[in-house]
Amino acid sequence: MNHNKTVFPAASYEDWIDQVEKVLKGKPVDSLNKMTPEGITLRPLYTDRPETDDSHISRYWKSNPDWLIAQQVFGLQSSELITAAKEELTRGSEVVALDSETSGCFNAQDAASLFGLKEDLHIYIKHQDGHPWIQALNERKVRGILGRDWGTQFQNQTIDKAFDEIKEIDQTHPELKSVILSSASIHQKGASVIQELAYILAQASSVIRKADQHGWNIDKICSKIHVEFAIGSDFFTEISKLRAFRALWHHFMSQYGVSYTVTTGAETAQFTKLTQDEHTNMLRSGNEAFAAVLGGADYISAKPYDWFNQKPSQQAIRAARNILLILKEEMFLQNQIDPAGGSYYVEHLTKEIAEKAWEQFCEIEEKNGLEDVYSEFLHEIKTVRDKRDRDVRTRKQSLVGMNKYAPAEKNVLEQIPETAGYSWDMLIQKVKTMRAADVTLYPVGELKDYKPRTDFVKGVFAAAGVVPVIKNNNAQVIIVCGSDEAYVEYLSDVIQSKKPGQKVFAAGKFQAEGLDGVIYSGMDMIAFLEEVLFGQKGVSHHEA
Repeated sequence: MNHNKTVFPAASYEDWIDQVEKVLKGKPVDSLNKMTPEGITLRPLYTDRPETDDSHISRYWKSNPDWLIAQQVFGLQSSELITAAKEELTRGSEVVALDSETSGCFNAQDAASLFGLKEDLHIYIKHQDGHPWIQALNERKVRGILGRDWGTQFQNQTIDKAFDEIKEIDQTHPELKSVILSSASIHQKGASVIQELAYILAQASSVIRKADQHGWNIDKICSKIHVEFAIGSDFFTEISKLRAFRALWHHFMSQYGVSYTVTTGAETAQFTKLTQDEHTNMLRSGNEAFAAVLGGADYISAKPYDWFNQKPSQQAIRAARNILLILKEEMFLQNQIDPAGGSYYVEHLTKEIAEKAWEQFCEIEEKNGLEDVYSEFLHEIKTVRDKRDRDVRTRKQSLVGMNKYAPAEKNVLEQIPETAGYSWDMLIQKVKTMRAADVTLYPVGELKDYKPRTDFVKGVFAAAGVVPVIKNNNAQVIIVCGSDEAYVEYLSDVIQSKKPGQKVFAAGKFQAEGLDGVIYSGMDMIAFLEEVLFGQKGVSHHEA
């Protein structure tokens, strides 16, 4: 046989559909579609680029694919933070990065000491009060980013003060980016990527209007803008978010008759990091940092896996830094221009995200801008957050180490951070601080009958930090596990033999007289657990 002349028959999209529907046993291919929180339908296969003109999003890739490691510095005092910053610079970080909370413990002298760590220091500092930092800038050669998170100013009503600081910084260091437009705060509230992008554009519009009131033209203010995103765990969506932003920014600037590129920062999201089985957060940070690189961010920071502690451990800080070092020094991703470009899936997703985000931004502007609709906008975000929470409570959204494949040993924190697993954290705290009912599993039938449902029930209770025993007839709650056929034979006997005050539940959807309830995949597990363990009907903490 001459392998060089082997010809394979061409397969059409219709041929693929026929084969898939055979595998699905008659179900349509559309049953594989997935709806995102943004209302975008994801198909199982894309075979062509989206129909676009020459202004398509993918045309606006970065000409320079390089990016900077900007690991956040952690500490409780300014002296500790300065020492940590020096350590970061020697360990691979290229930028000294402080968030608005840690930067608050600096006075002017401390800030000057930080700026003196290195000649021509590259900084990424967010602050709540710019006064000490502005004082320390005198005669210091620094570059990068120094400013307030503009988005928080709508809530705090400090827009005018923020602009006064921008003008002061411009007098001594005009090259610094002093207007930080960030969507991290609403990402933490559970916003969709479309809401994030619309929020950034609405902030930019607000900044430009405020600049005009202060006598700054469009060219002046745009040279000061830096944009920041939190990167979530939906890999391709987050890549598409960053790619869509560049096209949206180009289109936004064109409405003013100018063309300015903008630097972007990306931090692995706090929202996706879980307090339970914390080492799994390393995988989440790695996935999110990878998406940030492929999406084209200029500054990238990875969260330590135990970020929720008052001060992360040195091991966690090192692991987070190493994620970025591997991406840059071992995968050489800084040498690839728009590596996600050309993927039909990513191109379609990017286009849809950009179109929906621009539409929402226009709706905000039609209502006189973000200042007037901020409360309404937060309410819309809460609607998305509630949907995310329902998916987590029902385990439709799997959080490994939290609501699935969870260890029974739990971290119980005094202050529970707002994360995707917040509802489960609240339940865990309740289990550890209140008296919960004793639970026993009661297998019926043969091993093959009860093991699947027994394992399922064990997994659900482990997520709450509860380990049920097997066949303890004195337990307050009995959960019968077996096949429906086994229930026909054995369940009535278990129900009839229950003692006063005991409750009997069954795994599966089998119904029988005398049952107090059932547990099955897809139900609100937290509501079920609160009913079983505390005799209460659970309500979502975001809907209560």
